[in-house]
Formats: sequence, C-alpha cells, structure tokens
Amino acid sequence: MPYLYLKAEIHPDLSKRTEVEAAYRELIAASLAEPGCHLYDLVINEEDPSVWYMFEKWESREVWETGHMASAHVAKIQQLEPGLTVAPTVLNFYVSVL
Repeated sequence: MPYLYLKAEIHPDLSKRTEVEAAYRELIAASLAEPGCHLYDLVINEEDPSVWYMFEKWESREVWETGHMASAHVAKIQQLEPGLTVAPTVLNFYVSVL
C-alpha cells in the first residue's frame, strides 16, 4: 500500500505568532505519537515567512482519515485555526509511486 504524503499550506496570523506556534507544537507532538505517522514537520518559507507548511507522511490514507482526522488534537486545532490564521489552510495530497 502506498504511503500518503500531505503538504498543508498554513497562513498564520503573525501578530499572534507565539500562540500559533504553541498550538501547532501541541498538534505536532500528539500527531507524531499516533500509529501510522512517519513524519509531521512544520517549516517556514524563507522567502515568505507568512506562509508555513506542514509536511506529513502517513502509513495510508485510511490511517490518516480514520485515526488522525478523528483525533481530539485535530478537532482542537480546527477549532483554534480561524482565530490563529488569516486564510484557510490548503491541503495537498500525494501518494508514493513505488
């Protein structure tokens, strides 16, 4: 079964940077502890620090959908995001070829 890769494009409210970082730090720690999570890393675009990317690698789409997306920490960040971001998060999905 091919791995699921995900790139989430996040547009944080930089006037709340400390709060945003704390929320995502909590999300990352909880996500990395989930079964089937191989990578969960937040990076900042050096050319445009107003855009952050979360890179994720999951055992499968099913693991991501039924485990991660149903978790309490995802529900929490989804509730917090409207107050921490200036635009909706954009999800981009990829699967491994080999």
